[in-house]
Amino acid sequence: MSSAFSPLALAEIGVQPFQDDLQGNIFRNVDGFYAKYFEDKPWSLMVQNKLQEPKSAEIVSKLTAGVAGIANSDVLADWLADFQALFFTVDQTDFDFQIQPPSNAGSTAPIGLYFETSHVQSFTGNTRAFGEFHQDNAPNVADDGEDKDIPRFGTRAQQIFKNQSARCFVHGFLVRGTTLELWVFDRSGAYSSERIDLAQTPDLLVQALAGYAYMSDEEAGFNTFVKHAGAAHERFVTFDDQHQFYLQPELIAAADYVVGPGTTCYAASTSMTETPDTVIKFSWREEQDSTEVSLLQRAQERNAWGIVQLVAYQDLVSTFDLRKGLQFPQPFANRTFSCIASAPLGRPIRQFATIPELLEVLRDLVRALQSLYINARILHRDVAIKNLIITPQHSADEPKGVLIDFNAALDLDNARPVEPMVGSDGFMAIGILSGQRHTYRHDLESLFYVFLWIAIANERLHDEANDILNVLPKTSRLWNWCSMDFGGVGKFKAADMSPQGFEKMLDEFSNEFKPLQGLAQELHALVFPVRDGKIFTGTDTDQVAVQRLYDGMANAFDKDVTAFQS
Repeated sequence: MSSAFSPLALAEIGVQPFQDDLQGNIFRNVDGFYAKYFEDKPWSLMVQNKLQEPKSAEIVSKLTAGVAGIANSDVLADWLADFQALFFTVDQTDFDFQIQPPSNAGSTAPIGLYFETSHVQSFTGNTRAFGEFHQDNAPNVADDGEDKDIPRFGTRAQQIFKNQSARCFVHGFLVRGTTLELWVFDRSGAYSSERIDLAQTPDLLVQALAGYAYMSDEEAGFNTFVKHAGAAHERFVTFDDQHQFYLQPELIAAADYVVGPGTTCYAASTSMTETPDTVIKFSWREEQDSTEVSLLQRAQERNAWGIVQLVAYQDLVSTFDLRKGLQFPQPFANRTFSCIASAPLGRPIRQFATIPELLEVLRDLVRALQSLYINARILHRDVAIKNLIITPQHSADEPKGVLIDFNAALDLDNARPVEPMVGSDGFMAIGILSGQRHTYRHDLESLFYVFLWIAIANERLHDEANDILNVLPKTSRLWNWCSMDFGGVGKFKAADMSPQGFEKMLDEFSNEFKPLQGLAQELHALVFPVRDGKIFTGTDTDQVAVQRLYDGMANAFDKDVTAFQS
């Protein structure tokens, strides 16, 4: 047992983002909770027998009597040592408790506890469950009646998901004095058991901790689609006889929130010795959304050029499956967990080697959007730095830039009368921010914003706009492009895209990109033509206008490639 806390500091996430994350998705006192997770399991009878063995009576008595006083780091450490002695022999060292005491000595702040394992199949991380111990029974209640303890408690789950992005759900427990609540956090929200009075049933805390220890990896919420082979770092996924891929240990992408798709990507290859050339992507799609698989299949069938290629896929489990047997007071968002293998594996666009390479990539991305729209009748709808890659070149006719992540894409032949607003912070088109239906032009406008973000920040480490902002001065106009106030962002962007505002945008170009200010002006004139003294943010749909915009942008990038190389 150790007092060192392995996950990152909770301050890196903070309470407010968690509150926003789970707004409307928290359910208390869910019927059937304890029975679902702790009763009638292969290990349940063994735990009960251990607690009732005559030779265990002394330790059991000590544990149950000590429940009321364990909201103290030293007392808790001793209590956990007794717990381990009761259920595990000295040579059973595949799990540990990590205690996170309050930052200030003598503080009444809660103590954090992380139940961790070294089991090799738990590849998504080693936290089986987490808990929090408070000294007082009573919840800390805000003026509006909200339980103020829950947001901080939930940030611990949020941090676990950040570090273990591909797992299915996380168990947690909250002890306040002698009151126990058991929790589960998944990609659709959080829910708890009824409040359990440990003064009346003190052995239930012991039973719960033993349950977390003996649960299978699947019961503990780990992603068991990934299997272990040989050494601990050898992990693979198998779709069918022809498609088995070994995962690299480093993540390509991970999610730092709880509720949502939780997109998590690994580089992979068909053997441990080959160079990775495939992306393995785990994500949770909402029930009503078109599947990324169906959109990619359609795009490939219609010979769309410059898009990621689907190799294999499998749906794994749904939120309904995970919550089966529980009674919720109101409906919740059902999501389906899937694994997709795609190719090629490329570099993020932010990792361009030279400016000519970047311009070639952007040129080919214009052509990719054109092919996707014209040939496949699909709009990407989430053109952003994170969804654009530079591909390894094997032949001259292959695209240098490729579109990835079709989770938000729209099949125009199956569009609904009203579609939800989608897109990434910092890259959404002005028309989308004001509630217009998505068109081909909005994808091109977003690609123009990608160019501007790169030219201004010239930042090679991050994909998300909010992370990129940290390298920019507070005076940068891009700070006004990232907010949940979509109408306000749209007004700021419209002002920045006006002829006068755009001159100020050009002044922000980094030194390396100042030679491209002329290109930026040419692109600006194509995307935002001035009509009746104002920039035009609508969409021309006649075939000539569509072709003119695609050709104009692609040719502008291509012309500057030639200029740089001459």
